[in-house]
Amino acid sequence: MKLFIVQNYKEMSAVSSKFILSPLLENKKPVISLTTGASPAGLFDILVEAINSTHDVSNAVFLNVDEYVGPRNAVYTVNTFMQKRLYSRLNKLPKYMDMFCADAEDKEAEIKRYTQVLDTYPRDVQLLGLGTNGHIGACEPGTPFDQTAFCAKHKESTIQSTINLYGITRDEAPTEMYTMGFKEIMSAKTVLLIASGSSKAEAVRRMLEEPTSIDCPASYLLNHENFVFVIDADAAALLSPETKLCAQPL
Repeated sequence: MKLFIVQNYKEMSAVSSKFILSPLLENKKPVISLTTGASPAGLFDILVEAINSTHDVSNAVFLNVDEYVGPRNAVYTVNTFMQKRLYSRLNKLPKYMDMFCADAEDKEAEIKRYTQVLDTYPRDVQLLGLGTNGHIGACEPGTPFDQTAFCAKHKESTIQSTINLYGITRDEAPTEMYTMGFKEIMSAKTVLLIASGSSKAEAVRRMLEEPTSIDCPASYLLNHENFVFVIDADAAALLSPETKLCAQPL
């Protein structure tokens, strides 16, 4: 693991963006899989500026780790986030873009389709955010570590986070989400996890200082040979001094 502890959200976005921008420069056919939500919003701003100025994405493939089940253009969907925060802002689009289809009529068929996409395009980087209960993607606590792509039922804490983030009612909030399983997440060459703010501090502590457990899904990422974790000072607030000493110099 490479652990980076930075001062604030802005620095978290800047440091983590380097691990996505590097393969865009160095690889002939880079494959980047992203996540959405509050944590990567600042990182997306950096990506837009870089792609529109210096980073060629004409041979790149952009994917996503998950997608809510609901109307494709609903305010909360990954599709909406990606279009608003990234694709609509780019001067030139990647060669290929894909994600789970939010309003697919047949869930099992959609999982099979997207799994085939993932098999076709091995990821150079998989970006993830950390849930307050330790979830990654939609792999909630209790998800087996051998899980493949599936449609997950949300825990109440995740539903509430979605309500708060998008300003929707409980009735409007999605309760299911397509997601890569641990198998697909761990197959990326680099797994990049980001976390910011005091609301993530307990999940960060559990992940790094308690034994690996399905009760904290993100803890399984510690088994990846090229796992990068970037957190700000507030997210690191509950870590022991010993754990903080493991952080990489900036």
